[in-house]
Amino acid sequence: MKFTSVVMRQWLVYVFVASMFVVSCNPAESSDTPGPQSVATTTEADEVIAVIGDSEVTLGDLFDQIGGQLGLMDFQYRSQRHQVIETAMKQFVRTKLLESEAQSRGITVDVLVAEVLGDKVSVSDDDVNFFYMQNQAQLGGRPFESLAPQIRAYLENEIRDSVLEEFAQGLVEDHDVNYVLSPFRVNIDTTDSPMFGNVEAPITLIEFSDFECPYCQSFIATLEQIKAEYPDEVKIIFKQFPLNDIHPNAQKAAEASLCAHEQGKFWEAHDLYFAEQDRLEVANLEEKAERLGLDTLAFSACLESGEYADVISADVSQGAAVGVNGTPAIFINGRPLRGGAVPFEMAAEMIDDELKRQKR
Repeated sequence: MKFTSVVMRQWLVYVFVASMFVVSCNPAESSDTPGPQSVATTTEADEVIAVIGDSEVTLGDLFDQIGGQLGLMDFQYRSQRHQVIETAMKQFVRTKLLESEAQSRGITVDVLVAEVLGDKVSVSDDDVNFFYMQNQAQLGGRPFESLAPQIRAYLENEIRDSVLEEFAQGLVEDHDVNYVLSPFRVNIDTTDSPMFGNVEAPITLIEFSDFECPYCQSFIATLEQIKAEYPDEVKIIFKQFPLNDIHPNAQKAAEASLCAHEQGKFWEAHDLYFAEQDRLEVANLEEKAERLGLDTLAFSACLESGEYADVISADVSQGAAVGVNGTPAIFINGRPLRGGAVPFEMAAEMIDDELKRQKR
């Protein structure tokens, strides 16, 4: 079909590219990156796993070495397990509803699906070309001819799934289906973290971010739209996650932002640092402090002392403990929003779901 909505085109562009490329800053794993805390219990820590002569070696003796790895494995297992259950649950319900609908019409499910799809799953040459032109840089300069069949197949599958999902969602609403499985959530301490918005807002969006990450910069557009669309419903929390292996100025920029926060101007510094992302050396940060109207002597003393280095390290460790390995990493009421610098539509979908859940 010819796409009639620019939003739909942009959405499919994002989803396709996200499936092929990372839309977050993600460095190679480093032994210097703090890992999550171990989730082992005291009982497990006391478990004897080896004996050397008269000396016992317990599991706890190994925690300094492998505790972070075990904690991350535990998080990943719980997250993936929940995702498998949730996907299977929705597919099971969808299948049952399609079977019931087909039976009520006196036809098979295959015939029903064909009727629902009709002639909607059709992608024009213009659509394929538009998609390619919008993503040449991300596609690595590969020739159009080699990618056109893949792009067409992908767009057709996306349209097919979207049409069927919309139809199935209508059945879900008609049959008053209520998914009571709780979403997967993590606990993140936001004490003293910079916050924007209504402190009483029912939705908390937490972003782990890096001031030198270009994807974090691009995510600002999504954040601005969230602020505009949900002024009373969403508060935004900023957590530091400088990727020092690939961004040499990120650590000091993070510290500088907290020095600005100390003077009540974190978000002004936030916006300026991202706007001038290529100029975040210490000298530039000092100059920006003056432009922000900060007490420059206090700012310089704060930045030079490194007094917020431990706060930033704690944010990084906390992020790693909940699976963060790149930026931006987004959590909405503790629910991971996968995909990095996602478009507004993806964030809004989870926000709306959270608002609905609170009304039940």
